[in-house]
Amino acid sequence: MRFTIPEILDQTIKRIIIADDHAVVRTGLQLILEETTDMSICGEASNGFELIEKLKSDTYDLVILDISMPGKDTMDLMKEILSAWPLLPIVVFSMNPDEIYAVRMIRNGASAYINKETNPEQIIEILRIVLSGKKYFTQKQSAMLAELVIEPEKNTNSFPHQTLSDREFQIFSMLASGLKKSEIAEKLSISKHTIGNHRSNIMHKMNLATNSELTRYAIQHGIIK
Repeated sequence: MRFTIPEILDQTIKRIIIADDHAVVRTGLQLILEETTDMSICGEASNGFELIEKLKSDTYDLVILDISMPGKDTMDLMKEILSAWPLLPIVVFSMNPDEIYAVRMIRNGASAYINKETNPEQIIEILRIVLSGKKYFTQKQSAMLAELVIEPEKNTNSFPHQTLSDREFQIFSMLASGLKKSEIAEKLSISKHTIGNHRSNIMHKMNLATNSELTRYAIQHGIIK
């Protein structure tokens, strides 16, 4: 089979899909990557369900995933993607500070965690690092990960929410956002009884008594806005 020069060049371009419910974010990243010749956004999704369907119907080299979208919970969505496409790197894109989600996402398989305030040149550099098969951690993220491995019991900088398991943290965030147990149960496909058990564990670990206190804590620590 013979190829023209443009066809050969196209084969070297890395295909990226971005999942974010804000069109302005998707457009912004599209404009940033238009300045490059080695990667391009070839797919967009506004929610988790749409993302999965697009991954099933086409091939991509990298996923840029917003931390908060309607539909599937982001942490469950990331696990689903890595289960079906284990070699597909995921870069999590978030407005939240590292202390809230970075370590959880990295521990669950994210190749990088980028704050949306990161400058365009650095975003391009990070994406290239990840596309080369490596993971990217900031100095701060590396220090946070090290604290979990090296004598975590001596880490005096941790907050109560950091003691929660991934599932507990999901439910904590949803409760703090005002969702009812029935709504959370439907979203996570588990029973209301299980939600109740998790809520009890969350309240105990965080030394809180009411959902109002949960919400106040979440706002104070930037987990919800």
